Amino acid sequence: MRDLPGARRAASARALAAEAVRRGRNAVAVRGFAGRAAANGPVPDGGVAVFFCTGPENLFQLEQWRLPLEHLARTRPTFVVVDRPDTGEAVLARSTLPVAFAPGSGALERLVVEHDVRVVLYVNQVERNFRMLRFAEPVHVQLGHGESDKAYSVSNQHKAYDLTFVGGRAGRDRLGAALRGFDAEQRTVGVGRPQLDHAYPGAPDWPRESGLRVWYAPTWEGDRPSVAYGSLVSHGVAVVEALVADPDVRVVYRPHPRTGFSSPAHAAADRAVRDVLARSDPRGTRHLVDTGPYGWQWAFADACVTDLSSVAYDWLATGKPLVVTEPTATAAYRPASRLLDELPLLPASAAGTVLDVLRARGLGGDAGADGLLADLAAYYFGDTADGASTRRFESAVEQAVSSVSALLRRS
Repeated sequence: MRDLPGARRAASARALAAEAVRRGRNAVAVRGFAGRAAANGPVPDGGVAVFFCTGPENLFQLEQWRLPLEHLARTRPTFVVVDRPDTGEAVLARSTLPVAFAPGSGALERLVVEHDVRVVLYVNQVERNFRMLRFAEPVHVQLGHGESDKAYSVSNQHKAYDLTFVGGRAGRDRLGAALRGFDAEQRTVGVGRPQLDHAYPGAPDWPRESGLRVWYAPTWEGDRPSVAYGSLVSHGVAVVEALVADPDVRVVYRPHPRTGFSSPAHAAADRAVRDVLARSDPRGTRHLVDTGPYGWQWAFADACVTDLSSVAYDWLATGKPLVVTEPTATAAYRPASRLLDELPLLPASAAGTVLDVLRARGLGGDAGADGLLADLAAYYFGDTADGASTRRFESAVEQAVSSVSALLRRS
């Protein structure tokens, strides 16, 4: 049997070596990137900054907000702040937003003062956010990178921001119940899920009549036991084997970008799931291992199997059949959640019955008739029809900008 502690030590050593290489390359690239940072246009004055000072491995966090932010930029100058050339290059390659390079505190201070930054948006909770949070003039807004009942969504760090934009009533209730001294009614704004208002590239060219499309999107293993929600090891192979056994089902398998980052067992389970798909589909034309853009799956798939992650909450708005797996890790924190309490979870022992569960929830039939999912969607996101989320999001940003402008006029 494999020595998992030894494998973890080896993986940790490889990660440290890779990080040393990345630091060296970034140090060399600093001067050149400072010139390339303006590739998408100059940094605007009086605008909205998206603070993204982390590594390119976390680009998925920004990517979830990219289209809403690019739409916002049509009416309100918006740009991204990075502190690493490798992250900056990745942002320039994916987004039309201008990129500001602020590799140190001095550069960040010049950026805030010289460009009169009015609002700062954050898509994660990394420690480096506090480098920007020290500036009192802008309005600091935590967006997060997805609606979720996980402990990440009720971090005490939320108190450091002036506002937190949440999906709907669920986010406000969650923060108000968990954080001492936090006035959720005053410091949260419900903006729905603006991501749902955009069309996303990446869908395969599958004829509609070629079968039912089931999206399996497990989350990663987490970086600590309390958030070990990933189902790959416990459910993955059994779920996919059950799906491919039905000739009317086509599978879209989307592993989390950080799968295997902390756990060799999850990396191995990912390979095993890919092997199942390859054996079922030797020519690679029936199923899909999806590592591309996120978002097209909402309209494309007929049903979703996922874990306790933001994918489950995004899927709610579709009204289509949903299965959420039950974590097997004994230390995994089970948060208070209407979704998890009211929608029966799929235990590992029943992973092979996943298709039966999906059919019972409407797969292949009238999925829109599920009143429970519709009610949960309204609680978590409010009105998401006909661009309502985008209007709420952009209005909330404008109100934040206006509050700074009014303060400056009074001073």
